[in-house]
Amino acid sequence: MPELNKWTALFGRVAAAMAVCVLSPHAIAQSARVVPQLATPTASETTLKYQLQVVVDDRDSNIEAVIKANSSLAQHQSKGVPDAASLVARARTDEKRLVAALYGEARYGGKVEISIAGKSLKETDIASNPSEPLGAASTSALPVTITVSPGDEFRFGKVLISSATSTDVNLTLNPGDYGLTSAEPARSAIIVAALGKIVEQWRAAGYPFASIGKKDISADHVSKLVDVQIVVNPGAPAVYGWINVVGPKRLSNRTVTEHSALKSGKRYHPADLVKTRERLRKLESIESVRIIEGKSVDGQGGIPITLAIKERKRRYIGATASVTTLDGAEVEAHWGHRNLFGEGETLRIEGAVSRLGTAPFDDLEYDASATLTKPGILDIDTDLFTQFRMTREANDVFLSDTAFTKVGLNRRFNPYLRGSIALEGRFVRSEDEFGKTDYALVSLPGDVSYDTRNNQFDPSSGVRSVSRLAPVIDVNTGNAFAAGEVDAASYWALDEAARAIVAVRVRGGTILGGALQDTPATYRYLAGGGNSVRGYEHRSLGSTVGGRVVGGLSYASSSLELRLRPTKQIGIVPFVDMATVSVDRVPKFSDSIYVGAGVGLRYFTPIGPVRLDVAVPLTNRQNRSKYGIYVGLGQAF
Repeated sequence: MPELNKWTALFGRVAAAMAVCVLSPHAIAQSARVVPQLATPTASETTLKYQLQVVVDDRDSNIEAVIKANSSLAQHQSKGVPDAASLVARARTDEKRLVAALYGEARYGGKVEISIAGKSLKETDIASNPSEPLGAASTSALPVTITVSPGDEFRFGKVLISSATSTDVNLTLNPGDYGLTSAEPARSAIIVAALGKIVEQWRAAGYPFASIGKKDISADHVSKLVDVQIVVNPGAPAVYGWINVVGPKRLSNRTVTEHSALKSGKRYHPADLVKTRERLRKLESIESVRIIEGKSVDGQGGIPITLAIKERKRRYIGATASVTTLDGAEVEAHWGHRNLFGEGETLRIEGAVSRLGTAPFDDLEYDASATLTKPGILDIDTDLFTQFRMTREANDVFLSDTAFTKVGLNRRFNPYLRGSIALEGRFVRSEDEFGKTDYALVSLPGDVSYDTRNNQFDPSSGVRSVSRLAPVIDVNTGNAFAAGEVDAASYWALDEAARAIVAVRVRGGTILGGALQDTPATYRYLAGGGNSVRGYEHRSLGSTVGGRVVGGLSYASSSLELRLRPTKQIGIVPFVDMATVSVDRVPKFSDSIYVGAGVGLRYFTPIGPVRLDVAVPLTNRQNRSKYGIYVGLGQAF
């Protein structure tokens, strides 16, 4: 046990160090303001326990379920109470709540009585001195009984909806359209929902000050009918008047107004305000948006709207690090500038160096890029981006230096679906089994992504799918090909608390139109590494020529993880990965299938889990490592 505690503490220190690497100064400041939470007392720490019984004088079994779902006594029975006075106070609160719950079931003549240790709450001795008759230091659980007489179910009788004034729109006044149907159960929740729906109906028609002018609800206990009379006060119709912007110091007010969904003179509609908030939050330089509606219309029938904007910090920095025993360490750093020229433009510069510790300086891999994005180039959902990038890849398969630039459009179709298309020019100098070759490539890469994950760093539900297609032509030789790839993952929680999660990932790709030797090594498919098949070196698995790995024209891979979380901070993840790479356009069962398996440890931090995976290759490969250890931030996929 001491040995386990030592390793847990060590892993915690490593996790904390790695977490600091990825935190920007702003995030560090935020984390410093975290307030510790007080532990919730358990039943063993209380001085009084009670045993609850619910007695319902009705054949409708649903009533008992409703009572238990709305009873504070039932919900918190396991925690007990500090003393008898607290128990009485909780019971008094329940009496009012449970009567309201009966109204929700259309039982307007119902009665609720609560007794403690055989004494009703209405008895004066309990009301004046609850501790004495109940026993403040009782060691056994006090009996508490909730007795319910629901009474008969009431139904809607006469229902009338009218407008206090005439309007320029023809809105429905039919009670049935709002759920108020005669002879149907008169549940209070239906009435409340109808009142809200009626007001929203008028607001959506351009009446921002609509309200319920009169509400007359009466229950006849003889006929068991509920009559409802509602009079709507529409108020004045309105268009958008003066649109005021307050708050931003660097982001121009014109940019905020243009990116909103509001235009002076347009008829008022609440959906525009929701859309405006969503649109403005897409600007990376904006942290929050508050929309303030005017309290009256002006002489031209306009309602003033104020957009209160809070900007994010203009600049940010960050870094991540990962390490494996097979491929060494990788360090990535980035610097960003939000709102570069005052109209929401963003500039991001990033660089990464890998194979640190396992390769000489000349064989290190690097990746450096600069990306400038102009938001809302066509509309708020379409951004223009330009990128310049330089990379060097050095592995057992090939050595390449690449420089490319591209310009394209990013499009958000909805909160889950995105796509992009670009024009790209790329120069590649590559050396592999086929010799040294220079490529001058022009391509039109496009991708579509669909993401419904509930958490990008540690998802417990949802799916993520990315599909890519890039037609490419080599200007030097005229050779042309198209590279396509699909990457999809899905997550299922096996319990309500998401302490056991099944995560599955499948990927596949193919290159059409080009021969293997004519396809640049940087486009050929390879497998292996912490993001592919763990237990093998990064990009070391593929088809061979002359005994050397050269990559392939197609591949298929899958990963399966069972993510277990026995404690709040520690997780255990058994996993298995497999992949095959083929010289054919479609992988075949006759191709070598590489399998790696292992177990991982997760240490959960506020910014995501720190990952430690230990994997072994199950497919025999001579003169290769027998295991691999991977440390990084975030789940494997």
